[in-house]
Amino acid sequence: MGRAVSVEQSNDNFTTADDWFISGFRVYFDPNHKKIVQRKTDNTIGVFERTVLPSVPRDGTRWITMLPGFPDGSYGYAKVDQQLGAGSNPRLYIEYIGQGDSDKPKKYPYSTVERADLVEAQWKSHGIKKTVLVTFDYSSIVMLELLQRQKERLAKGIQFPRIEHVLAINGGLFADGHTHPYTTTPLLKTRFGKMGSSMAQKSDLVFDMMLKPLYSKEYRASKLAKREMRETEKAIRLNKGTSFMSNAAGFVDEHKQNEKRWDLYSIYVDYCQDQGITFHLVGSEKDPFEYKQIQLARERLGAYYPSVKIETIPGGHLSTAEQANKIAEMIQALARKGANGQPTRSWTDIDQPRQYQ
Repeated sequence: MGRAVSVEQSNDNFTTADDWFISGFRVYFDPNHKKIVQRKTDNTIGVFERTVLPSVPRDGTRWITMLPGFPDGSYGYAKVDQQLGAGSNPRLYIEYIGQGDSDKPKKYPYSTVERADLVEAQWKSHGIKKTVLVTFDYSSIVMLELLQRQKERLAKGIQFPRIEHVLAINGGLFADGHTHPYTTTPLLKTRFGKMGSSMAQKSDLVFDMMLKPLYSKEYRASKLAKREMRETEKAIRLNKGTSFMSNAAGFVDEHKQNEKRWDLYSIYVDYCQDQGITFHLVGSEKDPFEYKQIQLARERLGAYYPSVKIETIPGGHLSTAEQANKIAEMIQALARKGANGQPTRSWTDIDQPRQYQ
């Protein structure tokens, strides 16, 4: 089911976009029935996923679900993935429709809700009942929808799927905290933004203008950042993918329209606190997109420490590149936690993933 790609293996442990996508799979998602199916039909959409299973399973393991950012997608985690290595925890990297090696259907109703539908379909397909959830950028809003659904299911006596701990990095936590400069995401929604996205499919100059704000000035001056930018652009351009940047740029508006349903404070106080679900909320010092969110988190959730840990780290918005090692350490720390902070179950108690042919 995988897409044939020309593999450009690196000799210096640098993960290229081709390296990343050839190491995963394409599966079929039925958006009408909200499930992963075995065969491609006229109603299915191909989505990329990548799983990493521990070579030597040990006690204290659990699934880690990695939700992608905008617009870099799952490839944005490539450096974090290197730092995590094989580890002792199975990891699932999800790629939303429209990003990376997932299909880019025309006139598709891109939304936070459909992204949450895909995540839950992947969990069900892999038999994942409990997970640590890692979100970057706009996936924090998907996290809010997933937790709201979890709360509603529990009220009906349905316990799974269950998010046990959350690491949310540089995301929109509160609807009144978004601070995207007009020349970035807001502009992408306009006619000019659509034109720019289309031009970025072929023009490195135009694409660079869009991606440079994701990095801190100090980091983007490095040779490594320039190399990473080229590979990130390659990942986004797959299957004429730059159009996604414009087509899916309405997530901030969605958050504001669903402010009551996706209110982190209410979700935490009314549900997560009693359930022992912990949060690690992270913001970058030089993030031009969501710099107000961590300030609001401290004001509204700071009193709930240590169940809610709030941290600022150096660098720009794309901290998955600039602070990959630090983020990997955060993920490992959460993976070692159990429900309510107790030791986790053993590997043999965890539902096993699909076996691919």
